[in-house]
Amino acid sequence: MKKIFSFIAAVFFSLLMALPSHAGEFSAAQMKKMSTFLSNFTEVRMRTFTAKDILDPDHPDWMIRFAIWHHFINNFNRTIRSEQTRYGDASLDGSYVKESLKRYFDYDLKSLPSVRNPDLAECPECKPFLYYSDGVRYYFDKADGISGGDPVYYAKVTKAERLPDGNIQMKGYLYNAEEPSDVPGSLTALAKPHTWKGKATWAIISLRTDYR
Repeated sequence: MKKIFSFIAAVFFSLLMALPSHAGEFSAAQMKKMSTFLSNFTEVRMRTFTAKDILDPDHPDWMIRFAIWHHFINNFNRTIRSEQTRYGDASLDGSYVKESLKRYFDYDLKSLPSVRNPDLAECPECKPFLYYSDGVRYYFDKADGISGGDPVYYAKVTKAERLPDGNIQMKGYLYNAEEPSDVPGSLTALAKPHTWKGKATWAIISLRTDYR
């Protein structure tokens, strides 16, 4: 009996040692994927937000903005159609907007709301919509891009931790894509494990940038 107990204890100890430590639970490769995940937000100038605020159906401005410019930056040749219309010189199929929101927020967009131009009161001659939807496609101007002349910033995750509730806390910093030594601040993000098209990924819950 003593030998059996010793054997069981040894096996249990071996299994325990094989488990990833709290500090080393995520590999460098996994944190690189986390960096890419968060960069999808920072590159479109979304650096401090909560998913709850972004996904407000009564104020869909930022969710539609994110989905459109994500594709504009990362999938232009595949998804963006250049065409001259009364609502802009480019368009995107609404299915891609829904796809992006599901992938990065785990959010199911039920309809395709238009986003009105908030500057109309000060600019009567401006077009009425920033992103016009005809129920199938979104129409917008390429010139209304996200950079505004500012540098594009990416995220670098240097530490990740699985919290007791199963969510992942990611920490790192923001850096200039063209000048990596330009590091304006640190990042803290919270995301939940998520499966998209059969692949394990994350859905954002919140992101905060603390500038220096």
